[in-house]
Amino acid sequence: MHAVVLTWNGAHLLPECLTALRGQDARARLNVVVVDNASTDGTAELLAREFPEVEHLRLAENAGYGRANNQAMRRALDSGAEFVALINNDVAVSPDWLRRLLEAAAAHPEAGLFTGTLLFRGEEVVNSTGLVIDAFGRARDRDFRVPTAELRRTDGPAAGVSGGAALLRTSMLREIGLFDPAYFAYYEDVDLSLRAARAGYHSWYVRGATARHRFGATFGPGSPAQRYLLGVGHLRTLARHQPLAKAALLVAFTVLYRIAVKAPLELLRLRPALAWAELRAAAAGAGAALRAFSDRSPPRR
Repeated sequence: MHAVVLTWNGAHLLPECLTALRGQDARARLNVVVVDNASTDGTAELLAREFPEVEHLRLAENAGYGRANNQAMRRALDSGAEFVALINNDVAVSPDWLRRLLEAAAAHPEAGLFTGTLLFRGEEVVNSTGLVIDAFGRARDRDFRVPTAELRRTDGPAAGVSGGAALLRTSMLREIGLFDPAYFAYYEDVDLSLRAARAGYHSWYVRGATARHRFGATFGPGSPAQRYLLGVGHLRTLARHQPLAKAALLVAFTVLYRIAVKAPLELLRLRPALAWAELRAAAAGAGAALRAFSDRSPPRR
């Protein structure tokens, strides 16, 4: 059983994340790999000193979310692992998180992706119970900011899983491929979930598998970088997964909306950095969509 933790200059986040993985009560032996996107903040020294049992896969450059995770997932596939867990460095999973997801996987062989209840760190409030996708192809966290006391969600299918904390069946990955390397960050989990659904694999939610998330710890919630990457990922995903005619209309509409509405609104709000992020997302996202239109086949391993 492999668990992959992605990090980029996140040495301050890793102790809580890795300590939680060390405390898992799952019966399966857990091999933890930290995929390091060329951190320069003492990550290597921290791991050697405090977590010597963890494998440190240090990359030569910041490869982003998908390409970095792919390197570790290939190792899991080559080793014959049945499952691989993906956990962001800003997430701490509960002691029974892995066991509950593995039990769900045994009970639901038709499902290929599993997610639990992701809560905001320090709050009894939901971050995500899986993904929902609206009529414009935008992916959102299901039950976002619902207080846990008011959550009525039960175990069952979801439109997709959040890459922040998920369990993936490797037989599915061998069939559909890994993350699309064209995504740098954001929406690659949406793309994987949609490709899995097309191949007949459900995404499955397990309420009792809880984890805590420091929301936006890498890019900052609502930051220009996050806004840009979300915009580009959304447009590429539209082009890859919507019916062709609908995709063309939605891509054109979304690009124009970002240029003519969202960017001017950010200027009126005196947030020029966000306005510039919207314009950049429109331009780069249009290019990403055009490339996706020309290749709607699943990515290779």
